[in-house]
Amino acid sequence: MINIVVVDDEQYICNIIAEALDEFKDCKITKFNEPEHAIKFIENNSIDLVLTDLVMGNHSGEKILEMTLINHPDTVVILMTGYPTVRTAISVLRKGGYDYLLKPFKLEDLKATIRRGLEHQRIKRENVELRAQIELMKVNDALARGIKLQPLINLIVDSAVRVVPAQSASILLRDKKSGGFDLQHQSQIEVDKEISAFLRGSYLENGINPKDKQPYLVNDEIQPNGRLLKRSMIAFPLISRGEIIGILNLVCIDHFSHLSTGQLRLISLLAASAAAAVESNFQERNLKKSYMLTIKALANAIEARDVCTAGHTDRVFRIAITIARRMGWGASQMAKLKSGCILHDIGKIGVPDAILNKPGQLDEEEMKVMKMHPELGVKILSGIPFMEPALPYIIAHHEKYDGTGYPYGLRGENIPIEGRLLSVVDTFDAIMSDRPYRPGGGVEKALNELIRFKGTQFDPDIVDVFISAYNAGSISRAIVYGNGKNGQKRMVLNPV
Repeated sequence: MINIVVVDDEQYICNIIAEALDEFKDCKITKFNEPEHAIKFIENNSIDLVLTDLVMGNHSGEKILEMTLINHPDTVVILMTGYPTVRTAISVLRKGGYDYLLKPFKLEDLKATIRRGLEHQRIKRENVELRAQIELMKVNDALARGIKLQPLINLIVDSAVRVVPAQSASILLRDKKSGGFDLQHQSQIEVDKEISAFLRGSYLENGINPKDKQPYLVNDEIQPNGRLLKRSMIAFPLISRGEIIGILNLVCIDHFSHLSTGQLRLISLLAASAAAAVESNFQERNLKKSYMLTIKALANAIEARDVCTAGHTDRVFRIAITIARRMGWGASQMAKLKSGCILHDIGKIGVPDAILNKPGQLDEEEMKVMKMHPELGVKILSGIPFMEPALPYIIAHHEKYDGTGYPYGLRGENIPIEGRLLSVVDTFDAIMSDRPYRPGGGVEKALNELIRFKGTQFDPDIVDVFISAYNAGSISRAIVYGNGKNGQKRMVLNPV
């Protein structure tokens, strides 16, 4: 049904217009001679098109225009005037009027203008639906790209606010241990205490059972500032594998109607996307946990075979994270650092015990086998997407700054920064640790070795950061190696 309001202080004009519009199908015409009555009707009813005179005694059609668009932003407003001026036309269009007609006008011109206005409105409303579909596509695309859970939840909540539209929205996720629901994200729109409580799941305390797996919908009316408004509050369960894993909450306030069937359908699609995202994240986290436990077991197995390097990966990580912080690494790089340090020697799983634990220096053939471990490590982890960040540590930690390292002989900044950092830290720990062919050295020897070979074996900037961190007490031999290590006390060197 198309709702059209006609406002003119001349009764016969209202009648002529209403008669002329009889040919429009599914059209309801409401006529007003008094602008005040028209404004009150517009404020309290759903309207599609308004046709109003511009000058009605002491009243202006521009006031009708303003009040219509305040209450119905997508309504078409056409003004009629017998006193046209360029200034008036510009004012009408700037305020959002669709068009204006010059009196006296032909009825065919009136009908044609109304048809154009309604077609314009139809396209505008279709564009709103298209934007809603685009928002859903953004959510699904983010899910397909493997976006992390929290940013995806934020995206879903913000999308709900934009496309339903809602005054506010939130997502709660179920805590598997407690069985309760915890707030994960709430839109930043200011809300009152009642709405805030609903968004945080207050309905759960009022006997509402989410296990019913049905949306919980409350339609009521509120009167802020004395104005009667329709309010819908809905809690839509996020269901995966037959279980509720969360709840999508929305609060919608409208001048004239509660949530429509189309809006409820859109909310169900957003809820389905949210449920898929949560379930996917849970599965990914479990898979990552399983992989990490397996890889950690392999790393421990290597250290168990090489009795002299027990605890090597943990020590390397504790030192490397200190250096990385001082180098200004971002959160993303820091998150990848631990797996890189733990896994950097994973390729040694393919090195025979006779070589790995040989009490003397390795001969040329044995060294060739040992030098294969970076590439072996990459082969072991290839095909595991979330292990890819560890690959630069694995493949490049034996490269040298002057290009004489292995396996590829990379030079300078062509060596990944991860490999350059690990080369410094790995060497420091290697010198400090006991080996089959020699006892561990002291701090002085280890630091002097870094200084001696900076610019040839090591990135000079990283060596300087390392020395600076040590001098500042950020790297403590007592903490990393224990007070009894070689009887050495912490030694402070000036950075070179």
